[in-house]
Amino acid sequence: MGEKETKNIGDVIRLIREEKNLTQLYMAKKLRVTQQAYSSMEKNPENVSLKRLREIAELLGVELVTILGIDNGLVQQNFGQKGGNAATKMVNNYTSQEQNELYERIIAQLKEEIAYLRTLSKKG
Repeated sequence: MGEKETKNIGDVIRLIREEKNLTQLYMAKKLRVTQQAYSSMEKNPENVSLKRLREIAELLGVELVTILGIDNGLVQQNFGQKGGNAATKMVNNYTSQEQNELYERIIAQLKEEIAYLRTLSKKG
């Protein structure tokens, strides 16, 4: 399965993990979860917190955007590089429904985390 055929975050995580010859058991131990719990993360990444995805990315030695599958969709164009001054334009080449749904899930999860943190701060 090539990178272009990868359909979800779990596939990306699994492919990177396998490329680095890391087992699910290794990842689970590093994340302090059972192998079954880690396997579930790869199978159902939509249930994984953004914080946990960051930890997985760090363990795999990649940027979070690589796991999210968005780093290849950003194109940076520099204009007028004279004397160190450059205008930069960032273009996002992703417009797929799947990508939009991913962003919506991440935003919803972050909103839940913010709401939870607010309740904790009110108790303190």
